[in-house]
Amino acid sequence: TLMYREHGIPYTFTLDLPRELPVPDTDLCSVLSNLLENALEAGLRTVPERRQVKASAHLHAKHMVLLSVENNYDGEVTEKNGTFLSSKRPGEGIGLQAVRHIAEKDGGYCRFLYGDGIFCANVMLRGRK
Repeated sequence: TLMYREHGIPYTFTLDLPRELPVPDTDLCSVLSNLLENALEAGLRTVPERRQVKASAHLHAKHMVLLSVENNYDGEVTEKNGTFLSSKRPGEGIGLQAVRHIAEKDGGYCRFLYGDGIFCANVMLRGRK
C-alpha cells in the first residue's frame, strides 16, 4: 500500500479471509503480488485523475478463495492467442502467466477482462474440500 500512496494511486483493498486458508499461503501471495504489481505499473502509466485500484478476496464454499483485482489503465492491452504481451519488455508477460499457472494447477481458474480503460482479473484458487 505504501507504493500506491507514494504515487498517488487511490486503492481499496477488501481482504476478508480466515487465518487458516484452504490454499497454500504462497499461492495466494504470489497471485496477489503479481496482480497488484501489474495494477501499480498500469496506474503509473495512467493520468492521475483516472488512477484507481480495487482488490478483494474472500472464501467461498470453505475450499475456494476468490480474488479480484481491477485497475484503470491508459493505452493498449495487447493479447495474442490468449496470452498477454508484456508492456515492459518484448514477449509475453510473466506475471499473468504465473497467475494462470497457479490458479489452474489445482483445478481453479482465472479470467482477465479489459475494455473502456478498465482491466479486471478474477481468480479462483481451489483448495481441498
